[in-house]
Amino acid sequence: MSKAQFSRIPVVVMVAVLALAGCNSMNIGGSTANAGSSGSGGPPPQISGIALPEGYSLDADRTIILGEGDRWIGRLSYSINTSADAMFDFIRSQMANHGWKEVAVVRAETSQLTYLSGDADRVASILITRSTLYGSKVDMTVSPSSGSGSISSGRAPVQRR
Repeated sequence: MSKAQFSRIPVVVMVAVLALAGCNSMNIGGSTANAGSSGSGGPPPQISGIALPEGYSLDADRTIILGEGDRWIGRLSYSINTSADAMFDFIRSQMANHGWKEVAVVRAETSQLTYLSGDADRVASILITRSTLYGSKVDMTVSPSSGSGSISSGRAPVQRR
């Protein structure tokens, strides 16, 4: 082996290691519908209490989670190789299993579902869009509720005498 060939080996090894590390961090996809588990192939370990389908792929660039467990707030973005209609049906049927109450539902080209947590202190707004070829993208935003027991319209309450 010549000296020039020998000096390239560390560069090739470093590029291969970085490529493998990048592949590992890109797919954090879930394997269960319950977001409470952690480990390889599971959902982000800090969230629970929402409906997540099997086989989703987390969009780490668009996801931001504050807090943990079933008290988290933020945006969870993911894509899945399932039609938007099937995702709509899945989320609509599964959110109640996690203690969420349906507030509003719009099934359209871009579907939107809105839920209120069981103790009415958080709101979940879920947008489902069709992917270009097949599958769908889901953006779930969970935020604190501004009302107690209902979603506030932003107007002051009317007092009757």
